[in-house]
Amino acid sequence: MHKVSLKKIHDLKKRHIGITSITAYDASFAKFFDDLGFDIILIGDSLGEVIKGDKNTHNVSLKEMIYHAQSVSNVVNKSYVIADLPKESCSSHRKIISDSVKLFNTTRIDMIKIEFNTKNIGTIKRLNDKKIPICTHLGLRPQCVKRKSEFRIYGKSKKERSEIIRNAILAEQLGAKIILLECVSNNVVKELKKLLKIPIIGIGSGEMCDGQIIVSYDLLGISFNKFPKSINRDYMCNDILESNIKKYIKYVKKLPNEC
Repeated sequence: MHKVSLKKIHDLKKRHIGITSITAYDASFAKFFDDLGFDIILIGDSLGEVIKGDKNTHNVSLKEMIYHAQSVSNVVNKSYVIADLPKESCSSHRKIISDSVKLFNTTRIDMIKIEFNTKNIGTIKRLNDKKIPICTHLGLRPQCVKRKSEFRIYGKSKKERSEIIRNAILAEQLGAKIILLECVSNNVVKELKKLLKIPIIGIGSGEMCDGQIIVSYDLLGISFNKFPKSINRDYMCNDILESNIKKYIKYVKKLPNEC
């Protein structure tokens, strides 16, 4: 199987074939998911929660993102690899540009994901001009969350709906190659599918998106945080993992008496 290209991802959208995406933070899981055939592997700043044990993604550093992006991208041969630009890198236009260039050039990633807001609009075009492909993150933006009440579905009100649609169209016009929608209402997704040429990847945004992404630890069922309501529990692996690990523990406990 050849390396998944951006063109192939766009072709999957045109052919109405779902784009499969998952997060990875280390070489072993990255190779496992790559061999399984995922179209996209994301090194998410969600590592702040699932790897570091923080309550949110806010304290993930560029240094940490580079470390994990190198671990993943060095072993992935087929999947298209995207990495998040962390919150600390988004304090100014200049820092977004310089840190994006550093993240892109010191790893083997294919794209950078940036949480979109009105303050960083201009950076998408500048990074596109530097041949750094950008994925724009809209809807629920974890780097901006300050209160629990902000973990909700976005786009239900007319104002939010118009804002998300306007920003998505603008992002595409500025050169974004993929849109990621987190916790966005089905009506907004349905409208954007008519308006955008670039793929829409969803998380907690219903089944109408061109593709879906899931946090790997949620799928494995071993995250210490609460699992998102949007996850389809039919595909969670925690029961199988727990059963086999318990069998191993039981096996080791018996060994001294059997030898």
